[in-house]
This record gives sequence, C-alpha cells and structure tokens, in this order.
Amino acid sequence: MEGSIRTPGTGRAPIILETNPDPRGFLSRYLLALTPLFLLILSFIATAGIRWFLSLFPTGLANQMSNFLPGMGDMVEMTILLASPVGIFTLFVMAGWILRFTEMWTSSALALGLSSLAGFLFVTLSPDTSLNSILDFLYWIAYAMLPASVAAAIIVIVWTEKFRRTIMYTVTGEGVITRGGIWRMQEHMLPHHQIGRLILEQSPLGRRLHTGTIIPVGTAQWGSEMSIRGLGLSGQKDNVSVGLGYAKARQEASRSPLDCLYGVRDPEKIMALLQQLVSRPEERGEEQVSYLKKIYEKL
Repeated sequence: MEGSIRTPGTGRAPIILETNPDPRGFLSRYLLALTPLFLLILSFIATAGIRWFLSLFPTGLANQMSNFLPGMGDMVEMTILLASPVGIFTLFVMAGWILRFTEMWTSSALALGLSSLAGFLFVTLSPDTSLNSILDFLYWIAYAMLPASVAAAIIVIVWTEKFRRTIMYTVTGEGVITRGGIWRMQEHMLPHHQIGRLILEQSPLGRRLHTGTIIPVGTAQWGSEMSIRGLGLSGQKDNVSVGLGYAKARQEASRSPLDCLYGVRDPEKIMALLQQLVSRPEERGEEQVSYLKKIYEKL
C-alpha cells in the first residue's frame, strides 16, 4: 500500500503495509463473550447436583435439624443460591480478571450486575429486612440470570466488534505502529531496531483460517544474547539460557490487540516481512522500502 505516515522524530515514513485484525482472528474473543451462557448451564448442573446430594440425607435427620435450628431450610436455600449462580459467576469474573480474558470477566460481571439490579429493584418495591426478603432477592437474581446473560453476551460481542474495527496496524520503514481504542484512542510505535524477538502464535483453528498473532518483543524485555554470553555461559548451557529467555519473553509478552499484531490475516507473510526489517534495520531508504513491498506481494 502506497503512502506515508508521520513518525516521531523521523518526519514522514513510507508505509509498507497496513492491516487490521481479521474477524476470524477475533473468534476466540467472541466465544469468550458467550461465557455467561456457558455459566448458566453450569449453574443448572451445579444446583441439581447440590440438591441431589442433600436429598441423600435421611428425612428424620433433616427434620431434627430443622427443629433444632428454626429457619434452617431457608438458610440451606440461601447457601445453594449463593453458590450457584452467584458464586459461579463471581468465580469466573475473578478468573477472567486474573487471566486477562477481558471478554470473559466483563460479560460475566455484566450478567451478574444486571440480574442483581433486577433483584435490587424487587427488594426496593417490597422493602423487608427479614430473612425471607434476602432469600427472595437471591431467587430473583437466579430468575433474571437467563435474560441478563443473553443481554450481557450480546452487548460484549457488539462492543468487541466495535473495538476490532478501531484497530489499525501500520508497518513502515521505521517501525511498527499500532493504534485503536473506543473511549480513548491509543497509538504506539515500536522501532524495528528495538525489536529483540518476533513471536508468531497460531492455534489449530487459526492455521485453518489463516489467521494468527505476531508479538514483537522489545529488546529491553528480551535482552541480548551477548549479555547472556557475558555471564560466562557457553555451549549447551548457553543454549539453555537462550531458551529460558525466549520462554520468559513469550510468557511475559502482552497479547493485547493494542500491543501486538493480533488476529491478522496471513500472519506468515507479515512475519517474514518483519523479520527482514528487524534483521536489516539500518537500510531504511526508498529503495529498501520498495524492495520489501515487492517481497511481501510475492509471498
């Protein structure tokens, strides 16, 4: 693609390639947005399992416990509802936050929030501080969880697609530029000479759909092989150290669509182009840019 783009301190740099995440490359994120629907099924199974387990206790023992602890039946129901669905949805909100699966925790939190709002409105319309009102509140959350989960999944999918369309990746003779964002537009430029390692990730489905993610790891994060050799390592030990450094860089590299080339079409071609740019960062003239464009078009 012809054209140029202004880069910090370099004037206008010729554009070699412009692309954005392919919808098929975002498929995993769309599926994560459906987490509340999966949790609904899990909640039904968990509730049925808990009730089946409680039914195994002798009826006489349950009656004796009820006589000893008045209101025990309501407390048991509250415990069940707190475990499923409230506990299950809360657990996946926390797991999605820790694992950085944005669509998972946002859709789960939104579903739980919408159903809780419905329960809150019900309690507000019928104010009562008794144990039964709390139990009714939890029942109302359970009843409202189905429409709340469907609404949350649709909202997050639409939001994810809108976010995907704002993202643009630009490869110039100077570096890789990523830009995008809904609430706040972000732009990040990583010069080729500051890229220490390129990582290509493709799932089995991604290989079939010809999509993948290219993660440029900066030299500050990757470190140089010479610094590892400087520790007095050699031979097999040196290879092991380099391998450990690569594994660590792979683990710590950000997979955010604004930090890497996420879910792009034909990632092998883009990877080959970037490897040539990274290996020869000193050649940045118009002839070199034209040469790389021809190579990319032939791949």
